[in-house]
Amino acid sequence: MTKASFFVALFATILVAFAAIADAKTIKIPEGKPVISVNVPDSWEPEATDKGIAIESPDKIVTVFFEVTSPKGVEDLINENVDWLMKDQKVEIDRESKSEKDFKNGDINWSLISWNGDNEEFGPATVGFMMTKAGNKLLTVTYWITKKGHEKQMPELDEILSSITIL
Repeated sequence: MTKASFFVALFATILVAFAAIADAKTIKIPEGKPVISVNVPDSWEPEATDKGIAIESPDKIVTVFFEVTSPKGVEDLINENVDWLMKDQKVEIDRESKSEKDFKNGDINWSLISWNGDNEEFGPATVGFMMTKAGNKLLTVTYWITKKGHEKQMPELDEILSSITIL
């Protein structure tokens, strides 16, 4: 690769990154009395839910729900989302594959629970829940990420998750 083609490729990459950022909008959750904000690209078509928003990558490889609930309501929220995945989306969850860990991303401490999943349409996937305190509430991030093709969506998903701000 010549110097000129390297700089052209670098410039193109920077333009794509800035375009993705420029087309993002900041969403505050929940409406009315927000406790978090997140930047979501328009191409992920944010959609309101009862407790927050749902987003999906344009190629349907990644689906994410950002929902705020009380600490007492988190178990019900997780059960609702697992039921939705299993009944409405026909996802099979391998309960034996359960993984739990705590981690920090930026200034935010997270707890993570995840499993391997599968469905006929999209194949193997990772299903998970990330939770963090947001004032006297909990932010729960529910996600479904197919294992085939997820690599191309991970940089944008990482940007979305890194943009979460506790208000």
